[in-house]
Amino acid sequence: MLVAQRCATADEVAGWVREMAFREAGYGVNGLHGQNGQDGQDGQKTTTEVSIQSMKSIKSILFPQISANAALILIGVASALLNRQIAAQAKAFEQEGGFTERLYRVRTANRKKKP
Repeated sequence: MLVAQRCATADEVAGWVREMAFREAGYGVNGLHGQNGQDGQDGQKTTTEVSIQSMKSIKSILFPQISANAALILIGVASALLNRQIAAQAKAFEQEGGFTERLYRVRTANRKKKP
């Protein structure tokens, strides 16, 4: 779910962690009890905010776990991107040669152009 969010900043990741913690605790994103701020069987919206006690328990139990999972996901994404970059550089090295080889080709081509 985090990868699908395409978070561009650490603040966006932190927002995702907070949202997931509230969902796991059974609260809506806005801190109201129930899904989408609904509470009870009649589905009427409540204006009761999450108690300070509940917030403390959510923070102490869920935030560290979800934050650690988010960090692991981001590490996995970074690792996959680095693996792709290394593979592309290896392919380019095989096809075009290393820096010294390319520099030699450029210099010899420049020498041939000069009168």
